[in-house]
Amino acid sequence: MRTARDWDYACASFQFSALTLPREGVTVEQRSLNDEETRRVIAAAPEPFSTILATTVVLGLRIGETLGLRVADIDFTKIGSVKSKASNADMPMPAELEVKLRAHLRRHDGNSELLFTNRNGRPLCADKLREKQLHPLLDSLGIPRAGFHSLRHGAASALLADGCTPAVVQRQLRHSDPRITLGIYGHVINDQQRNAVQNRSARLVN
Repeated sequence: MRTARDWDYACASFQFSALTLPREGVTVEQRSLNDEETRRVIAAAPEPFSTILATTVVLGLRIGETLGLRVADIDFTKIGSVKSKASNADMPMPAELEVKLRAHLRRHDGNSELLFTNRNGRPLCADKLREKQLHPLLDSLGIPRAGFHSLRHGAASALLADGCTPAVVQRQLRHSDPRITLGIYGHVINDQQRNAVQNRSARLVN
């Protein structure tokens, strides 16, 4: 505060005794959609929202990355790959996602370099998509409301639960540091560790 005042910042008056610090170690685990919920959402969503969701969850993209994809980022000649601006390498495109993207491109009017646009050919807004499409869709399916990041969170958790190493998940989610992956998804890794030890114990100890 003294430094802020020295820099002529406007600082309100307050008593330090009024400040409280969060309890150490208290974290709120972010809600994530499981694979069954995600499957239902993708199946029920109209196009192109269904393909937007599928691209986001299968590749573990941030919604901004998905909406920023260009038609030129899709390469069907390299056994299917998608290039994200945030990634230094191509991301694999599974066959199921390739089918949806090919169908989407057949509907694409070709007037925009963006892969996904609104009816006027303009860029889509993530906030409006969440408010106008995602939340009403979740409500209709009886799934608790969640944001787009919950889809990415669910993708990472599912990859780890399927046996992917943190290094693989880090690369797929494009985290700059593996400690970020471990910090966010450590609870999933802990469950894997517990199950692995239990399974080995069952094989060795009678």
